[in-house]
Amino acid sequence: MKNRYAICLLALLCYIPLSAQKVLQIERYGRAKTKKIYLGEELTYRLKGDDVWHTRAMEDLNIEEGLIVMPDRYVKVADIEALRYSRGWPKAVGRQLFWMGAGWSLYGLIGSLADGDPDTNYRLGDAAVTGSAWGLSWLVPRVFKYKKIKMGERRRLRAVDINFYPLN
Repeated sequence: MKNRYAICLLALLCYIPLSAQKVLQIERYGRAKTKKIYLGEELTYRLKGDDVWHTRAMEDLNIEEGLIVMPDRYVKVADIEALRYSRGWPKAVGRQLFWMGAGWSLYGLIGSLADGDPDTNYRLGDAAVTGSAWGLSWLVPRVFKYKKIKMGERRRLRAVDINFYPLN
């Protein structure tokens, strides 16, 4: 009896079109792999002829007209000049550089105080390593914070509707 219900349900699902999935797709010339941006995700973009970066969540895509529907505006896909993504690794690398510099200085200071040898002291080189590590820990997250993708000859942004109609 349970098999009949499962077969009936499966047959019914085969004739009902499933919901479509709309995505914004970044394509690169000569590559089959694409990056997909799904509805609900935040999009940081810059329009052509504009220097300001805008961040909005995508609510819907109008495929026929090539529009991205956002909470307070519509943006044409063809008008987007560049996209920007936040990277996670620069913050982690900066934190690791800070603690590496602090550890270098701490171990150098403890070693010079604890070994009893007057020839081994905390040197200017130890302070230079600590200072350069701390400087890089401040600089790396600010320089490499974002990845910018420019649209143009080699890259294209497309709105795609992926329909799935089984057995039709």
